[in-house]
Amino acid sequence: MELPDTLADLRNFLYQRGEQKWITSLSISFGVLGLTITGLWLQSTFLIGIGALASVVAPIAIAWLRESASLDLQRGDKCRRLILYADSLGHEVPASQMATVRAWALGGSISPAPFVRPYYVSRLVPGPQRLADNVTEAAFFTHALATKLQVGLWTAFGIAVIVAATSLILADLAKGIIGATGVAAAKSIGVVLSFLISGDFALLAKKYGDLKNDARLVFEASSRLREDSRATIDDVSPVCEDYGVALLQSPPVPSWLYLRYQSELNRLYRESHFQGREGAGPN
Repeated sequence: MELPDTLADLRNFLYQRGEQKWITSLSISFGVLGLTITGLWLQSTFLIGIGALASVVAPIAIAWLRESASLDLQRGDKCRRLILYADSLGHEVPASQMATVRAWALGGSISPAPFVRPYYVSRLVPGPQRLADNVTEAAFFTHALATKLQVGLWTAFGIAVIVAATSLILADLAKGIIGATGVAAAKSIGVVLSFLISGDFALLAKKYGDLKNDARLVFEASSRLREDSRATIDDVSPVCEDYGVALLQSPPVPSWLYLRYQSELNRLYRESHFQGREGAGPN
């Protein structure tokens, strides 16, 4: 069936708005870190005091931003589910639902969503198998992108910890030689190390790792169900719900990463999806 053209655009708008709030919350964390380090280097009690005050206020702003981002992501996921079930089961999107979704984006500038049409490539008839097929495609993308994020974050985290720990050890060995500048550098490294270990950096890596693992399980389950002619809606729905919960429990996948690998992932999936299927070929 033909989906309303604006539904994917609205989904993209809500996800991007939630993503921007997440980025702002991370920027606040790094801003407080920068204030603290600058104060140490300049030996400025004023900047150190501002940094201390910011460290008290920042968690409130960060919590508010992420709560607001969570609402946008939930609404974006509602759009995702409307698209999924309408395409998979041949249902019309109720006019009341479209009105509600449009109201969520009221006053916003809605741009075309960056996806390669059709939204899903499945050529199965509407029903449980098509639903499983569409979830398989979505989980394939999510698993690939979450893997990239997890590997990149843990690699950067490991390098930062090694460099920081080594610098602190060397600074301690040379504490009689390094002078005030060396002391400031050592303290700065200590602050950065504490930030990395206890802050968002490691937590993000873990969350994207959880998303990667959940997406892999969904991919394996849904790919089996799409080949099972006896599969029913009751069989497929729990897998769809597991995928939705995994998405909502994770920070948003950055749109720049999706755009970077969009063409390659589309090619890989569509080539493998249609391989060996008689009369089928990528759109």
